[in-house]
Amino acid sequence: MSLIIGIAGTAKNTGKTTTTSSILDELYNKKILIGLTSIGYDGEETDNITGLPKPRLFVKKNTILATAEKCLKAGSADYDILETTDIMTPLGRICIVRVHKEGLAVVAGPNKGSQLKYVENKMINELNCKVVLVDGALNRIAPMIETDGVIIATGASRNVNIDILVKETKALHELLNLPEVSKEELQYFTDISKIALIPKKIHEKTSFLNYGSLIGNDIVKEIIDKIKCAETVFIPALISEFALKKLNDGLGTLWANKTLIIKDPIKLITGGNPETLINEIKKIKFNGGNVKTLKNLPLLAITVNPFYPKYRFDIDSYEPGYIDREELVDKMRASVDVPIIDIKHEGSLRLLKSILNLVQP
Repeated sequence: MSLIIGIAGTAKNTGKTTTTSSILDELYNKKILIGLTSIGYDGEETDNITGLPKPRLFVKKNTILATAEKCLKAGSADYDILETTDIMTPLGRICIVRVHKEGLAVVAGPNKGSQLKYVENKMINELNCKVVLVDGALNRIAPMIETDGVIIATGASRNVNIDILVKETKALHELLNLPEVSKEELQYFTDISKIALIPKKIHEKTSFLNYGSLIGNDIVKEIIDKIKCAETVFIPALISEFALKKLNDGLGTLWANKTLIIKDPIKLITGGNPETLINEIKKIKFNGGNVKTLKNLPLLAITVNPFYPKYRFDIDSYEPGYIDREELVDKMRASVDVPIIDIKHEGSLRLLKSILNLVQP
């Protein structure tokens, strides 16, 4: 069995690269064949804003990478090119390569879900990778829906207020783990590309609404106008927090005994603040409605980092700053029911224990 794991940072300096490196080390220790790619560009030596050093990824022999052409010369690892794909990026075509000499790698992978899926299938089905790691970030998380689950790296660089950070992370966990539809419902909705208002009675006609890249005021109004005839509202588009709030304001108790189905939770997460979005979902449930998704994105674990780049006005520069590590870990563990790990302090072995069991022969 193979496993595709996304690793997404909520901001710069939250420890995503450290998390990825630690997982790589544990997988290498277990002699598991690894595929590695990213969503877009990552791997810079220093942070562009603060000038503080950032780690890059050290890859060992036989690791399979999917990265852009220009990145192949930027690292110290040597590769054998297995395929130059038609996937274009600002840094050239994506190449699938096998490492034949270990060293540092700069990873700049595909930007779209369909492209990521192609790379993953190649790594697993043709190159026999047991674990594929997809490096990413919360602001470019959309293609992560093509993974089996995601590890979120967060910390003080996202917010130095621990209580606010914990609330946001809890909301993110709830969004990623929205309940999925049944297999029968999934089969019905998979091929529907428009907004669908589905009536309770079989003989009544389903209303289909066209939309642009996201839900606008006109579509919100049309859904509100037609909601009385519908039992299920299917929205495959990106839904902003503004649009969801407007929909809730217009419907209120009309949500009773109705279900909102979204394509995947990423369509919500990329639309606004996680806390605001989860509050709007709670309003739907409070008014007797329900919210489901065609496919969720399981949150496998959260890594936390107490470090943040602290700005010093007196010297007009940055220095390392830290929030209380124990308070951060304790409050996060009390609020979110997934493994919470401080990678720098605890390492990644506990984080990977259940995952490694899945991919052992």
